[in-house]
Amino acid sequence: MASSVFGFADLHCHMMAHLGFGGHLLAGFPDGDIERALSRCDIFPHGKWGLGSFGRGWSLVQPFIEGTLGHGPCGHGTYANWPSFTTMVHQQVFVDWLKRAHDGGLRLLCSVAVNNELLAEQFGHPDKDESSIEKQMRELRRFTERHADWMGLALSASQARQLITSGKLAVVAGVEVDSLDSILGDRAALNRQPLAPEQLPRILQWLRELGFRMMTPLHLANNSFGGAAVYDDKFNLLNHFLRGRFFDVQGSPSVGFRLGQDLDTQSKAAIVFYELTRRAHYPHGYALNAPGQGHVNKLGLTPMGEAFLRAAMRQGFILDVQHMSERCTHEVLTLAEQAGYPVVASHCSFREQGLGAQETSRKEKRASEYMTTRDHARRILALGGMLAPITHQRELQDLPGSTVENDCAGSSKTWAQSYQYALSVLREVGSGGVALGTDFNGLNEQPGPRYGPNAAHGLLNDALRIKRRPVQQKRQSEELKLKYTGTMHRTDVPFVKARAGSREFDYNTDGLAHVGLLPDFLLDLVQVGMTPEQFDPLFSSAEAFLHMWETCEARGAALTAGELVNAAIPRFPAEPAPE
Repeated sequence: MASSVFGFADLHCHMMAHLGFGGHLLAGFPDGDIERALSRCDIFPHGKWGLGSFGRGWSLVQPFIEGTLGHGPCGHGTYANWPSFTTMVHQQVFVDWLKRAHDGGLRLLCSVAVNNELLAEQFGHPDKDESSIEKQMRELRRFTERHADWMGLALSASQARQLITSGKLAVVAGVEVDSLDSILGDRAALNRQPLAPEQLPRILQWLRELGFRMMTPLHLANNSFGGAAVYDDKFNLLNHFLRGRFFDVQGSPSVGFRLGQDLDTQSKAAIVFYELTRRAHYPHGYALNAPGQGHVNKLGLTPMGEAFLRAAMRQGFILDVQHMSERCTHEVLTLAEQAGYPVVASHCSFREQGLGAQETSRKEKRASEYMTTRDHARRILALGGMLAPITHQRELQDLPGSTVENDCAGSSKTWAQSYQYALSVLREVGSGGVALGTDFNGLNEQPGPRYGPNAAHGLLNDALRIKRRPVQQKRQSEELKLKYTGTMHRTDVPFVKARAGSREFDYNTDGLAHVGLLPDFLLDLVQVGMTPEQFDPLFSSAEAFLHMWETCEARGAALTAGELVNAAIPRFPAEPAPE
């Protein structure tokens, strides 16, 4: 029997995202000479002050992609405005920073190829999901080969275990795109006629031959496999762009998010721009749909999705249920339970911890379909699967009995509420594992600092909660700061500040600005009250992932041998026809 490995796992990171979105969204490269890899972005790709490159191919999306009008000077030299915990369009996984995270205990990393065909088109460089993820996978292979002295691409659980036991970082390739069903075909054709069943083996074979071992079957829009979680009006535009129709929703008392209402400035601008350029009209009927309740997608797992997942299980793929509609998640978990097949939620948050519709003016902080229900969390762990709370948790309800005060919105203290919630489910179920999911380079922010002008950043622009910010900032100023002394948590590596050019990073005021500050993030959790017992599952998460992957491989072999009878999947009543 193989000995257990020690260290934590990041189940969701986009190392090669600079090649996604048409290759003109994310500034900076993950490898190479730092002066070139992280050079200033004012010439390419963001233009002066981040306002975009005016002229042919300039996108109106560019100046507003981070929710503000452009950004200040950034890149090699001073690194004044990049990296930062708020950036969504600058490289955060440079190789030197990744090595520091490995030194601090990161032992397994899921590098997920990502793309968005609508954004790629907006930037004037259309790129299909198929070609984009192929480029990202090829570069991931080259990247791991260039640094084979301390990392490697794992194509099996045993290979990943061997890499970790030899002192290296095991990298597992995953894929997360909106049109996984059409990567070897014509997406537009699927809107006219269903996907042919004979395409399914070809899709899986293509993914496997490239080196992918993990997949997110659904992302931000519906596809032939099922319905996507509803939690952002901009993704409703994407669904229309890809599928020719907007989301069809119904009411749910467990969520507070509603489409078409309480739109922020960015969403309003996106809708107006889309209506003008696509000659489409955003539905006004959402206001009349299930008043007093939140919105969830009507579409669950389709018969084609069921066939695809059964085939994926037979090949031992690691399946990520993130981004699925509540109905789809339920039906996928039922399928997994029938097969005894573990699954993961690679960058999750939890429904019970979301804010109520009357508590916040920010829709993204309200309980939504994206957020995992406790029942689904229990079922995932009962299968031997994994939960990985996403590092960026804007603001959450207090967790009863938490050892960490929930008094600095958007910081490590907020993530502690989510992580400890996952641990409470883990204790109830007694199986599975809990890791973290950073979503670096995934158009997502990261935890902010607890000190300085950016403290309690999760309260910013929230008209109903902004008055709490000065109070929370004052509380943090009365606490001891993280000190750069001793060693990184549970390692013998000296804990000193990370540097880039002339800039020195201090987690106290910089937050989780890049992947290299994960060791600082963990020590800040110690500082705010996380106990050694609470850290045990996290530093066992690499082993938990390996055990889960080994189970996937074993169950895949058994299913291929014909162990499972194709039982019918119990479904919700009145399931709508697949799009």
